[in-house]
Amino acid sequence: MTQPARNNPVVLAGVFVLVVAFVLGIGQLSSPRLVTGHALAGSRPAPVASTEPSTPVRPRAVYRLADHPVLVNAASLAPITCTLPQFATTDKQLAAYYAAGVECLDAAWGPLLTTANMPFEKPSLDASPDLKDGPCGAAPEADHAVAYYCGRNRTIYMPTSRLRENGGGDAPATHLATLAHEYGHHVQALTGLLRAADLKITDAGEKTPAGLEMSRRIELQANCFAGMFLTSAQGRGSVTTKLARQAQEDFQYAVEEKPENNAHGSAANQAQWAAAGFKSNTTTACNTFAASADEVA
Repeated sequence: MTQPARNNPVVLAGVFVLVVAFVLGIGQLSSPRLVTGHALAGSRPAPVASTEPSTPVRPRAVYRLADHPVLVNAASLAPITCTLPQFATTDKQLAAYYAAGVECLDAAWGPLLTTANMPFEKPSLDASPDLKDGPCGAAPEADHAVAYYCGRNRTIYMPTSRLRENGGGDAPATHLATLAHEYGHHVQALTGLLRAADLKITDAGEKTPAGLEMSRRIELQANCFAGMFLTSAQGRGSVTTKLARQAQEDFQYAVEEKPENNAHGSAANQAQWAAAGFKSNTTTACNTFAASADEVA
């Protein structure tokens, strides 16, 4: 007598293989996307690792904070020579100054991140006269920020009109300090620090004391990274020792925010963290996530 098909071992084995394949397929479809960004952050898809044994493992961002490899293993920016155009304040001249500054920042940070086995890609620069809404949503108001970084499209926004009128005027040091700070956010995005901090802010609530404190840790670290760059570039090429020192000291003039909106830190703490990066030129000195609450107030 012929055994019913439903009890045939070969058929049962085939069904089992199909079920396993379906479950694995669902797992692939539901794998999470990696998200990076600033306060106006967006999503970027996670890179797909190759299964070929002969393919080197690609550098990956690490979504940790105080114990992040870049912050516990000291690394310094090598001396870098920047070639910047003559500073002037027309829209075209400011845009050219920022573009050359980004090229120098790329040359400084790229080798450090590559050596640390972190991913590296150059940011885009938007130096339009005015800020427009973008992939990260509404652009910040002029009284909140003169420039900003968007993680969705890895773009530094340096609106020439706003920076000329409200940001730096005719002082090249202020413009350079702002650009180096925004590039610091790009470093955070590439390494995974920004995403990890954003998750904490989302969990706590952006305007809660915990959320604001995490925002300050992000912003103050960007100041520290800016200080690292300024000391690596000082005294060579277009960045004279005087210009680098003025840019590092510029952070002390930050506008004080009300306690309920304090997402950047006091002027004193902003100056302290910029000085820490400038004096030490080491990533471990920029570990704002391991600092006390008073140091990021």
